[in-house]
Amino acid sequence: MIGLIAGIWIPGIALAANTGVIVYFLSAATAHIRARFTGQAFWLNCLGMLALSIVVLVLSFAV
Repeated sequence: MIGLIAGIWIPGIALAANTGVIVYFLSAATAHIRARFTGQAFWLNCLGMLALSIVVLVLSFAV
């Protein structure tokens, strides 16, 4: 979280922090699938935040 905030002023830190967040949510999605916990919380929270993180990464390069 601090890396994403610091990335407002230092772009390299934002890229590293956002990549770390994406890896975190990919790992969480893998753990949910392996545990066969694919209920509403998985789709809404885990995959929703993963999608949001990917959108932020793409938009940070577009802007």
